Amino acid sequence: MKQRKNDTTPPSPRKLAKVFLALAIALVVLLAGLFIFHKIKHSADMKFLTEQGYYNPVSVGDYSMNVAKFGNENGRGNIVVLSGMGGGMSAEIRPVLKDFEDDYQFIYVGRRGWDASDDTKEARTVEAIVEEYRSAVKASGIEEPYILMAHSMGGTYASYWVSKYPDEIKAFINIDGTYVEPIAEENLQGKASGTFLYKVAANFGLGDILLPALLTNNAGLSKDEWRAYCILQQLSIPSDATANEGAMVNRNRNTTWNTLKETDVPKLYISARHGDLSDPESEEANKKELLPYLNKMGNYQIAYLPGSHFIYKTEPKEFRNYVRNYLDSVE
Repeated sequence: MKQRKNDTTPPSPRKLAKVFLALAIALVVLLAGLFIFHKIKHSADMKFLTEQGYYNPVSVGDYSMNVAKFGNENGRGNIVVLSGMGGGMSAEIRPVLKDFEDDYQFIYVGRRGWDASDDTKEARTVEAIVEEYRSAVKASGIEEPYILMAHSMGGTYASYWVSKYPDEIKAFINIDGTYVEPIAEENLQGKASGTFLYKVAANFGLGDILLPALLTNNAGLSKDEWRAYCILQQLSIPSDATANEGAMVNRNRNTTWNTLKETDVPKLYISARHGDLSDPESEEANKKELLPYLNKMGNYQIAYLPGSHFIYKTEPKEFRNYVRNYLDSVE
């Protein structure tokens, strides 16, 4: 019997066109499905955040900012919390601070582009950010003076706030905040990138699917807390403001350095990255980076607590003790 030779005739152009058309239709159907899924999920997510207290938009002129409030509004004081360069801090740190909610009200302010606050393409200068913070807190009915609590880059913005408007601030708790220093002009401006691709991915629901799988719940958050944290992260990543702000970090550190002045406002700096003074490198960094910054502001204490930059979730008990003792001392 003769063996049949393999047919090596290439597919006709018409057949190839049909294949490509089928693939294109399948891709459009898939993207449309993901887009609809994202819109439905986004609506459900915003409802969830509102019900859980993590979303409370406040009108500030022609835009709104998310000002989530928890705790006792008639207690010992109002603590305004400023996050670093990441979303979801309200959901992440609140479980650590719940012990204080009987005595204090915590006000978590999402700056523009972060944590469900309106986005903007305007320059994210420290001057603009602090003015927006001040306007949002006042618009939400919180009376000054406030206690500022800030983490990471939020510490830079809070340092500017304390130096520029010391009468508005009762005390300042800086959680391993980004230190500020004079920076050469050629290093001031970075480059914002990736925003368009992030937005496309977000609008087609890729963040809904991928982000919760990529993040790690290493703070022991409950199911609802973890869901709130993931949603707030998803809402923050694709914004123009977050990309622009990242490009302006050095510019804002330099501006804040030039604005710093000694004030009577009591300040606590909880030092994690500079915390282990038995380590020569940490001790040298403490002298070179941290102390010049704090000396320029004056009236500060340092709590050396070596560990992760997110010290409030890696060393929650020690963190709470420092905060409790400090709050008692400034009454």
